Amino acid sequence: MTGTEPHAVPQHAAAGTGIDIDVIARAVDHALAKRPTRPRRDVIDTGTKELIGHLRTLMAVEDYGYDQEGRGGVRALFRVAYRNLDVAVRPDGATSDAVAFTYWRMIASLTAAFRDLYAALPEEPAP
Repeated sequence: MTGTEPHAVPQHAAAGTGIDIDVIARAVDHALAKRPTRPRRDVIDTGTKELIGHLRTLMAVEDYGYDQEGRGGVRALFRVAYRNLDVAVRPDGATSDAVAFTYWRMIASLTAAFRDLYAALPEEPAP
């Protein structure tokens, strides 16, 4: 990994995990794109479901070292992600389109943070 690739992924991390960093990047970019009007609700809901899946997949990687000293930022990121994935805060049919749109973008931001954390993993897994 040279760092010049648009979405470089550690080889050990990508092998067999089914994590496609480019697919995740496209979903994040779609949610965070600037647009003149808010997308239709079905686009928001579909994008949110896709990003929740990507976020959960990235959170399941165990190489982030969140239990190590000096990794408080990683632990805080997990706390925020778990709080936002809680069913009680997720938009439903009664939620306004504006709130659903904001939630979609929040999940995209969290997914981007975990994607970047994942991409920064060392080439070789820790012993």
